[in-house]
Amino acid sequence: MLLPKISHFDFFLIIGTTLLASTMAGVTVFWPLLFIPMLTLHSWLFGYEHLWSTYTRLLFHSEDRKRYSALLWIVFPIVFFILFAIGKTWGLKGIFLTYFIGQFYHTVRQSWGITQAYRRDAGGMSWDSEWLSELTLWSVPIWGFLHRSSQRPNEFLFQDFWLPPVPKVVVSVAGIISIILWLYWAYTRLMALRRKELDARHTLFMISHFFVFFLGYIWIEELCSGWLLVNVWHNVQYILYVWAFNQKRFVLGVDSKAKVLSWLSQKKLGVSILYFLFTITLALPMIYFLPLAGMTLDELFKNQLVPFAVLLAMSFTFHHYMVDGVIWKREHLPASINR
Repeated sequence: MLLPKISHFDFFLIIGTTLLASTMAGVTVFWPLLFIPMLTLHSWLFGYEHLWSTYTRLLFHSEDRKRYSALLWIVFPIVFFILFAIGKTWGLKGIFLTYFIGQFYHTVRQSWGITQAYRRDAGGMSWDSEWLSELTLWSVPIWGFLHRSSQRPNEFLFQDFWLPPVPKVVVSVAGIISIILWLYWAYTRLMALRRKELDARHTLFMISHFFVFFLGYIWIEELCSGWLLVNVWHNVQYILYVWAFNQKRFVLGVDSKAKVLSWLSQKKLGVSILYFLFTITLALPMIYFLPLAGMTLDELFKNQLVPFAVLLAMSFTFHHYMVDGVIWKREHLPASINR
C-alpha cells in the first residue's frame, strides 16, 4: 500500500509547531520573569491571528457571508450575554474556569480533527479502530486535566482561579488507563510498520499530541507555562491549517467573490509571506481595540464584577470555538475541498 509521504508542510505542522511551543513554554519554566514577554509575543503573533483565521471563513467570501450570517450576528451576542451572566454570578473565577474548560475541549477536538484528516489521506487505516484511537487521544488530556484539578491551583493568568477538587487516586487511575491505551497504540503501530501499512504523518501527530498534553498538563508544574505550551501549539497549527485550506480552496486562481483572500492564498512564497503579514495586521488592532472598548463600556456601566475588556476577549474566543464546530464539518466545506 502506497502511503502519503511527509511534506515540508506536514513536518512544520507536526514537528515545527511542537518545537516552537516547547521552546516558548520552556523559556518561561526556566526564567519565570519571561512569561509576560512570551505571553505578549504569543498574543501578538498567534493568539489574535488564530482568531482571525476563523473569520477568513466568515467574512472574506461573499457566499460564506450569506451562509454564515447567523453565526456572526446571532451567535456572537448570545455568547457575550452568556459570559456576562457567568461573570455577574461567579465573577472572574467563573469566566476563567469556563475558558479553561472550553480551551481544553477545543484543543483536543482540533487534534482529533487533524488526525482524522490524516486518516482519510491514508485511505482510512482500516486496521486501526477509530473509536479506540479517539479514546487514546482523549486519555492523556483527561489525565492531565484531572491532575491540574488535584493540584488545586488558585491563580491562572494573574487572576484568582478555581478548579473542582479531584482525589489523587482518581488521577492515578486515569494515568494508568492512559498509559495502557498508549502502550497498546504503540504496539499497533509496530505491527503496522512490519506490514508496511504505517502512516508516518498520523503516527507522528499522535506522538506530538501525547508529548504536548503530557508536558503541558502533567510534567510542567506551573499552570500558566503548561497552558502556554498547549496554546501556542494549538494556535500555530490552526493558523497553518487554515492557510493550507485557503490555498487548496483557491488553487484555480483569484476568485471574484473573494478577491483579497484568494489572491493572498496563491502558492507563491512572496504572496504567502503577505498572507501572514495581512492576518497579523488584521489581528494587531484587537490588542488595542478590546481594552479600549472594554474601558469605554466600564465607564458606561459602573460597578461591574467583570471588566468588559475580559468579556469581549472571551466572547471572541468562545465565538471562535463554536463557529469552528460548524464551519469545519465536512458537509460545510466547499465541493473542491470535499472531493
